[in-house]
Parts: sequence; C-alpha cells; structure tokens
Amino acid sequence: MAVQSQLLGRADGNTNYSTQPIAVASGVTVTKGDFVYFASGFLSSASVLGKKLIGMALETATGNAAGTVKALVCVDPTMRYLIDGDEIGQALGTSLRGTYFDIDGATGAQLIDTSSTTTAAQFLLLENNPQVDPVRTDTSVGTYVIAEHYFYPAQ
Repeated sequence: MAVQSQLLGRADGNTNYSTQPIAVASGVTVTKGDFVYFASGFLSSASVLGKKLIGMALETATGNAAGTVKALVCVDPTMRYLIDGDEIGQALGTSLRGTYFDIDGATGAQLIDTSSTTTAAQFLLLENNPQVDPVRTDTSVGTYVIAEHYFYPAQ
C-alpha cells in the first residue's frame, strides 16, 4: 500500500519543528508531502532526483508568474520522515539501515529510489518497516532523515 510521506518528529525526540513559507516557482505545483528544493530562488518539486532538499511541503500550491504564491514547508534539518520506497531492483531490509538513498517521482508521487544506494544521497535510512500505523505491515516503508539538506551543504 503506497503511503504519502509523513512527519514523524525530530531526531532528538521533539515534536516541534521549523517551518517557512516559501514562494513557489511559476507554473510549478508542489503537493502536500512533496520534498522540495530551490530552483532559481523559488520552491520546486519537479525533477527532485539528486537535488539538495529544503524540506517537505506541508500544503499544496501552484506558483504564479508574480511569485506571490507560497507553500508552507517543514525546513527542520533534524526531522524524521515516514517515506515509501519503490522497491525496484532492491527491497528494504535491515542490512540497508544506515544507507543513503535518493528520492524520485512527480509531484504527489515521490518515492525513495531503493536501487540508488550510495554513500552520499538525499536521505539516510534509519529504520525499515518501522511498524507504525497505517503501514504496520508494509515492508517498503522506512524512517528517513534528509542527509543532503539545504541548511547543511556538503563540504
């Protein structure tokens, strides 16, 4: 069962997190639950694969030419997320905990690319099959943190 990405609370155990309204790029729709990045100074979720992420959209919005439409984004670099994997080429398992993955997909349909395991990618898998409702039996779901966050650029 596919699940929309969800906030799970911060890695330090707190449930409060940082948000920021950010202007959406003209003609781009970001959907609640999309992971987003900056494209020419505006928010985008198009072609997200390999981009440095700013966070997850908390609402759906479509940008206009004037740049006045904003979407609220969870920008907290310590947030944990529940994200579904595509399980193409590789299924999530306990041996993949601590592995890095990229995310891919169109707005409203982003999934972890489970075949993209590497030492440097957008997300770090903390736990596979985290046994939380409503995905208690879905082994394609994992708990992740953003590894390539806009606030913490790679050195």
